[in-house]
Amino acid sequence: AVWAGWGHASENPKLPELLHKNGSYLSAAVTLAKMVQYAAVTLAKMVRYVSAGTVEYLYNEETETFHFLELNPRLQVEHPCTEMVADINLPAAQLQIAMGLPLYRLKDIRQLYEVDTWGDSPVDFSNPSIHPRPRGHVIAARITSENPDEGFKPSSGTVQELNFRSSKNVWGYFSVSATGGLHEYADSQFGHCFSWGENREDARENLVVALKELSIRGDFRTTVEYLIKLFETEEYQNNKITTGWLDKLISENVQAEKPDVMLGVISGALHIGDHQIQECFQMFQTSLERGQILPATSLKNHVDVEFISEGIKYNVKVVKTGPNNYFICMNDSMLEVEAHRLSDGGLLISFDGASFTTYMKDQVSSYRITIGNKTCVLHKENDPTKLRSPSAGKLLNYMIDDGGHVFAGDVYAEIEVMKMVMELRVTENGW
Repeated sequence: AVWAGWGHASENPKLPELLHKNGSYLSAAVTLAKMVQYAAVTLAKMVRYVSAGTVEYLYNEETETFHFLELNPRLQVEHPCTEMVADINLPAAQLQIAMGLPLYRLKDIRQLYEVDTWGDSPVDFSNPSIHPRPRGHVIAARITSENPDEGFKPSSGTVQELNFRSSKNVWGYFSVSATGGLHEYADSQFGHCFSWGENREDARENLVVALKELSIRGDFRTTVEYLIKLFETEEYQNNKITTGWLDKLISENVQAEKPDVMLGVISGALHIGDHQIQECFQMFQTSLERGQILPATSLKNHVDVEFISEGIKYNVKVVKTGPNNYFICMNDSMLEVEAHRLSDGGLLISFDGASFTTYMKDQVSSYRITIGNKTCVLHKENDPTKLRSPSAGKLLNYMIDDGGHVFAGDVYAEIEVMKMVMELRVTENGW
């Protein structure tokens, strides 16, 4: 529950975001409302602050006590939470106040306090006759360019696709378009989604559906899949989360749901093999256009593909038998697959009566395969003598002198990526 504390001249209005459960207000929230109202107004008066603000606090369920954290003298990125439950446009209200309009004259504010909408009678915000009753529940989700599988390391890069479908209950905004990207000096947060519901469970379900329909393809990983996993945990559904809940999940290596292993292997092998076969054909075609004839052996219709998935190395042969037909061969077994290239670089793969829309991103040390809204990573053979950063960034300093000895796991350099300092570690002993 957060109060946006407003102050204008001698008035001290507030806009509450009270906890709402199963359609009824908690008695604890009412007590909180009075306490935070006093704190917000008193603090604003002491520093003569006139504008929107947010009070942050922690709630101890065992002792049923609230603990004040801070008062932020500004609108925060979560301000649509207040707007959706109170039906008030906060930036517009700020502008009207800056123009000299008293807060009690604003139509939305008068509706919130249930007084004559078009009247001009003052409202006693310190002790109103009717306390505001926000409608419903709102959950906000931040979308960041971080990799949950690698300790939430941030990364930058371009965006090939960003498709979000807003609905009457879910709204979102993103600071990057499908033709743009995130540079290494930007903040890792580039999107925000807000979900409204009659109660907490409705808001949760609406947000999960929206996140599953959200499509973001680019050079970087995002937290979308991990958020879906968090929202569907039993602890979150029962509202039994604490400040240490996420740290516990990270320490237990809880990961987002991944596609079936064999489906990932088949998709990865087909993407890699199709790319190599197509590359050979294009090279042969380019040579013909230049008047050069390459040997027929340069044209290939089959390639051997190697990668590592979950600690297991796979050797797969991909054979092209027609414009859209392939054989995938592995361990003396064979699977016939049909694949159609999509205009956005993906492959529509069909086998065993099922179809899957898949994409591949060739990275420095791995292939990232996206199937639907799930992601799996196929690792390349690693050469420990080559030290590479997983993300583009600014080199801060070397931690090892030239010619020095390192042990596996030692930090050899530090880089700055998207306002965060990352340590680069060696995987093997050496000089």
